[in-house]
Amino acid sequence: MKRPVSRLPCVALLLGSTAAAAAGPGYFRFDQVRMEIKHAYAVMHEERSGPARVYLFLTSAPIDVQKVADAFDPGSEVSGQMHGKPGGYVRICVTPEGKECGLYFSHDQPSESFNMSGSGEFTLPKRTPTHLEGRWVMTKPDDFFGKTYDFDMPFAADVTAPTAGTQLGADGGEPGRAYSAYLAALAKGDLPALRRILGESARWRLPEDDENESKQGLKDLRDGKPVSVKILSAVQRGDHAVLRVEGVDRDEIKRAGRVLMAKGDNGWAVETDDLGSVD
Repeated sequence: MKRPVSRLPCVALLLGSTAAAAAGPGYFRFDQVRMEIKHAYAVMHEERSGPARVYLFLTSAPIDVQKVADAFDPGSEVSGQMHGKPGGYVRICVTPEGKECGLYFSHDQPSESFNMSGSGEFTLPKRTPTHLEGRWVMTKPDDFFGKTYDFDMPFAADVTAPTAGTQLGADGGEPGRAYSAYLAALAKGDLPALRRILGESARWRLPEDDENESKQGLKDLRDGKPVSVKILSAVQRGDHAVLRVEGVDRDEIKRAGRVLMAKGDNGWAVETDDLGSVD
């Protein structure tokens, strides 16, 4: 049964080594696009709550895996590195129990993408906190809205740690205090404070010369955001920091997840977040 994909750090191994060599080179085919897999990487992807999942990236060209390991969103980082180049990648999600939780195929020149789960046979005979070896295979083509696909993907990859960061205090240090101040300004509807915090983006988010547009912008900014938060953990790497937070939004819905803070000319500000309902 096919279903859409929802989403330990890493050293890359060529598929021509260790256990993968015996299985032969891997491939993924969707419709007219067939990608030969030449490299395997593994990184940890933090979830909004609960244990992290492993993301395997099987690629046709090498990538800077350390940047992927350090990224807030590993998938977006890989997409950025592969963009505009002939070839592509398969991202495989692996649960803490060692089960597949879906794959995403992306290819450029020609452009194609596809996601699925539950097809073929996924095996993971070797799994430690720092190493994965296995195979996902489906050699009999299946059909998806008139396009067929099949694949054979052996893999062996070490899990590489992200760059060591600085653990911040219980309030999240400067990034945490900046995020709390941002939420307080949102809760109060303090447009001058929000314009200072948001910097250039406030010009279109909260335009001073358009009251109706500013009201809509404030509503959009508040959507899904906690009124205030408890910072569970915070780690800083250079000019970026990741906060793990939980709180309750204006509709009394409990929210939890991660927030990426970036340090700019005006201090720390929200770059992006991954917050969702705890329920």
